[in-house]
Amino acid sequence: MTTATESKLNKDGLLKSSPATIYVYGGGTIEPLNPNPDDIKLETIAHCLSNMCRWTGNTIEFMSVAEHSVLASRITEDLETLMHDGQEAFICDLARPLKQAEGFGEKYLEIERGLEEAIATRFGLRPPPMSKETKYADDQMLFREAKELVPHLGVEMPEPDEGTPWLELWSPKEAEKAFISRFFELGGKT
Repeated sequence: MTTATESKLNKDGLLKSSPATIYVYGGGTIEPLNPNPDDIKLETIAHCLSNMCRWTGNTIEFMSVAEHSVLASRITEDLETLMHDGQEAFICDLARPLKQAEGFGEKYLEIERGLEEAIATRFGLRPPPMSKETKYADDQMLFREAKELVPHLGVEMPEPDEGTPWLELWSPKEAEKAFISRFFELGGKT
């Protein structure tokens, strides 16, 4: 017996009517290759990023991308910094060597840029690329994470600057709540 949902899907589990569409948390869909800003919800970004581990999971403890974003935003006090990895909610993240791989990396970065632009439009942010301040905060958190989460990898990173937040290692539910709360603290509007 075929259910109504199954009849809408092709053999690969994609929507027959729109195979470039994915379902998102909280209901609805998005086309990551051609994103509509109206399809982007804060709750979707917060939920997805709270369930994604930094460093592609190669950490001694779980730390979510949502926590990374919240802590980075404490350095800049800027909504752009909080949302700087928002596109990962729809396409996940890739390790830097893959992002820089000839042929493959360019296409990923093109898709990523389209989602960044849609997120910026949706939430009234400055369009990409990210500001120097956001890049600085992102790097400072990377340095802190390298020291605390991946010392076993022998990664040589600079010491984070004084004032870089310490990791708190929230659960996914705590990270999701903190991300949404921080969004509104920074003046975000849905």
